[in-house]
Amino acid sequence: MMRLPSRSLQRCARRSPARARGVSLIDLLIGIALGLVVVAVAMVGLMTSRSITGTVSEASVMQQQAAYAFRVMGQQLRQAGSLELSLSPAIMPGADPNSAMSPVAFDPPDPAGVRSQFNRSTSTLTGSGTTSPSFTVGYQNYVESVTPADAPVTAALLRDCLGRNRVTSGVPDAAVLASTFARNADTNELTCVGTGSETRRAIIANVTDMRVRYLVQNPGTTSLRYFADPANVAAWNNVYALEVCLELSGTEAIAAPDAQYTNCAGANASYGDRLRMVFRTVYQIRSQGQL
Repeated sequence: MMRLPSRSLQRCARRSPARARGVSLIDLLIGIALGLVVVAVAMVGLMTSRSITGTVSEASVMQQQAAYAFRVMGQQLRQAGSLELSLSPAIMPGADPNSAMSPVAFDPPDPAGVRSQFNRSTSTLTGSGTTSPSFTVGYQNYVESVTPADAPVTAALLRDCLGRNRVTSGVPDAAVLASTFARNADTNELTCVGTGSETRRAIIANVTDMRVRYLVQNPGTTSLRYFADPANVAAWNNVYALEVCLELSGTEAIAAPDAQYTNCAGANASYGDRLRMVFRTVYQIRSQGQL
């Protein structure tokens, strides 16, 4: 058996305690510091990810809100100025050999004789205000002729912006089914007032601005002009389209101090600490002009 020299044994004995020694305080502090750096980096990444996710989610919600608001307004504007069409069997196809040549009857007399005639020139569209605009859409209100005679009045299919009809409330002489859209500056809500109602109902929230422009074509001309001030509209039956702009603001805080966007007034504005999105659409009023 080979034996180490005594001097080598002494050197090994001196090194053994060093190998068995634990972690020093400096090593522990360095490890803790590195761990805190890793946790801090992870937290920054997590917060950034959450902020991006929240912003994307909020943008999606704002787009859905704007789409819903435009759909509600579009339902009314597409019917603006519409009249009742007589569906008398005497002029229905097949009832008479010359039925195809029979004139179409608009706004026939009410069978009960209690409903007044609908004035398209004054009840189709009206507006007011510029920085806080509102506009009212109207069309003839009636119970459809195809509705069975023994059906309740709730069978009427026409509805205002709130999904109601005064006919269903037992008021058959309401000639106009009207809806008034406006922005409530106190609550930042897009609101609507229906026929026979004094209460404004919110359609969507977080509407920080609303602007309306009217596209006018004077009779006998081919020129079209936009008017932002309804006071400059000489005749409302010459308004052939309506442009509506909505600005929606988010609730999540963002850091974009230098970022800008173009608002509904066409000017550059700062985002501030909130996400802001501008939505604009144009509705054609198909029943304008003279019949």
